[in-house]
Amino acid sequence: MEDAVQMVFRGQWTPNPQAKASFMSAPRFSVVIPTYNRLAYLREALDSVARQSLQPFEVIVVDDGSDDDIAAGVADHQTQPQVICQTQQGPAAARNAGVARATGEWIAFLDSDDQWLPNKLETYAKRISADPDVSILYGPMKPVDSIGKPVPGRTKPCHDGKITDPLFHSSFVHVPTVVMRRALFESAGGFHPDLPVCEDYDLWLRLSLTERFALIEEPLALRRLHGNRLSKQQMSRNLRVKADVLQRFFELPAAREALDQPRARERLARVLFVAARECAHAGEFEDAQRLLRASRTCGGSWLRAIGLTLSTRIRKRFSTNAGTAAPAPKATQELSPATSLDRPR
Repeated sequence: MEDAVQMVFRGQWTPNPQAKASFMSAPRFSVVIPTYNRLAYLREALDSVARQSLQPFEVIVVDDGSDDDIAAGVADHQTQPQVICQTQQGPAAARNAGVARATGEWIAFLDSDDQWLPNKLETYAKRISADPDVSILYGPMKPVDSIGKPVPGRTKPCHDGKITDPLFHSSFVHVPTVVMRRALFESAGGFHPDLPVCEDYDLWLRLSLTERFALIEEPLALRRLHGNRLSKQQMSRNLRVKADVLQRFFELPAAREALDQPRARERLARVLFVAARECAHAGEFEDAQRLLRASRTCGGSWLRAIGLTLSTRIRKRFSTNAGTAAPAPKATQELSPATSLDRPR
């Protein structure tokens, strides 16, 4: 696997022409790639599509308001991508626009800073052929650094079948691994365009209530870890949105039936508290207080709540009187964000 990863990053992987010829009746995959100012990464992502042993029916790139001239930058690429240009609206709206343009029966998502291993689409096509009732498939990602070196300890356990309860506790379905029927995406309403992050988590949770997620156990997508990832920017906003997504889902009647209620409440209380703490540190006091109240409603710790409430009020008063912001004192017995949000239970 590591040799294959390095060959992909060096552009040395040569697909088997016999494999390409043997899948004339394979599913028609439409590849959808949103991008914003990542032309160099985008071309590498497209290279990984071009190396597929089973070629997609079409490739659609959505330029979400880039400063780069994305259309000109990929005009000569061998995948011959269709390019949609739009004003910046975020990844959810960009993916929705790509799917709206697609004509294939199946949508294969890829992010512009990630890549696929060459047998990704072929492997998924075989599973679809063997399991014709499946409507959505996914698998683990292999995290790598900027030069393709594997990064250990960054993967999460994945689950097959009905995944609502484990998915509520751990976001393990990653966009570049997902292949789904276009009709299913459309019937679900697509990604929520108002979500700046966690739009994928929101959709997978909603779909998990009705759909069986087919797990491809082999890691066939590479997640490039770099400092400009959207998930690592504006952490107070990201954690607040994640908490709101989980709270909204938890309140659905169908979700209440699918979830282990005591564990789900514990998870939600923890996520809400961590989001409140991060908002307090960022000076977003109203959001911090709202999230803290919601955490307490779900059974969150009184001790942590009191500590964070006091520190938030002190910080808010200091900020109002002095016109500046200072770091908030840490709440008593707080949990680290990694432990609170990402560790599967």
